[in-house]
Amino acid sequence: MVLYIHFMILSLWIAVLIIQMGMVGLFAYQFTRYQPFRTLEQEVPISVIIAAHNEEANLKKLIPRLLEQEYSNFEVVVGLDRTIDESIDYLKELNHPRLKWVEVQEIPVNFNEKKYVLSQAIQSSQMEWLVFTDADCFPNTAKWLREMASKMKGKDIVLGYSPYLSNNSFLQSFIQYESFITGFHYLSVALLGKPYMGVGRNMAVRKSFFLAKNGYDLIKGIKGGDDDLFIQQHATATNTTIVLSEQALVYTYPKTTWKDYLRQKLRHLSVGKYYSGPDQLVHFVFNISLTMVWLLLPFLQLEIVLPIILFYLSIKLLGYRFAHIRMGSGFNYILLPLVESIYSILIPVVAIRSKLVKDIKWKN
Repeated sequence: MVLYIHFMILSLWIAVLIIQMGMVGLFAYQFTRYQPFRTLEQEVPISVIIAAHNEEANLKKLIPRLLEQEYSNFEVVVGLDRTIDESIDYLKELNHPRLKWVEVQEIPVNFNEKKYVLSQAIQSSQMEWLVFTDADCFPNTAKWLREMASKMKGKDIVLGYSPYLSNNSFLQSFIQYESFITGFHYLSVALLGKPYMGVGRNMAVRKSFFLAKNGYDLIKGIKGGDDDLFIQQHATATNTTIVLSEQALVYTYPKTTWKDYLRQKLRHLSVGKYYSGPDQLVHFVFNISLTMVWLLLPFLQLEIVLPIILFYLSIKLLGYRFAHIRMGSGFNYILLPLVESIYSILIPVVAIRSKLVKDIKWKN
């Protein structure tokens, strides 16, 4: 009986390993479809859209980087959400012709704060394309807008990648891994022709398309989801493309405590219940199989399964490394067994909690 149980556990473990390696291999293969930067025939007009709530310090880092973009036809529009710091004074001092801002003092009932502020900024914008980022981000190079624009012809949505910086602390290495996995999934699936999400730190939407879809009206009361839920509802294989290169990266700063990170992740995962059934199923299969890989491992004899787990990790490393080359950023691969095992347990727990918590805020 004991041998039978061990055999069943081993069989189940090998099955979930195969699922994991198969999904990673399938996702990694999609990056072979990517067509890199093409010559920009004509600069399309771009409005960079930012929502900020008491972000003076971050705006002082971000705005100069934006104004230095090697692109002639753009403006920067900052939506200020009930600001009580010196953000407005800073923007006034800059007095730059490309820079404008919108002050929001009150948020309508049943309208999410960030979505409302973004809506006001979009209404004030003058350009054909909206390129979104966050106040606590910064473009990796001065060619960011040019790279984004290179993919806009004939499309309504352009998805970019936004990795986290790391100071080599374990928490920030973990966050870097987690953001890589997220980007690895949504970018590869978009290449497969099934775009399901994007990140508001680095994505673009044609303004006329945004307005034709009534902006955030269908999701205005939902906490979060100004980026992924809009993509979930309106992105298709024909109207959406992606941008991959180091020059197109937009970096952001990771949280410095586990408490802040988990609060942020809770907010991100809380909108997952609004994803389509097939998208939820793919996420469920990936996450549950990953969890079982590491939960079942202690019940197996290490000397027997060690070569198998090393083969499994090698396949994953190859897939992630291949995607890393195309995406322009990766993570500390030496930590893969540790960060993946923690991720496999932590994310399902936070996902379950996200379905139970109702009061999730953008900013305090």
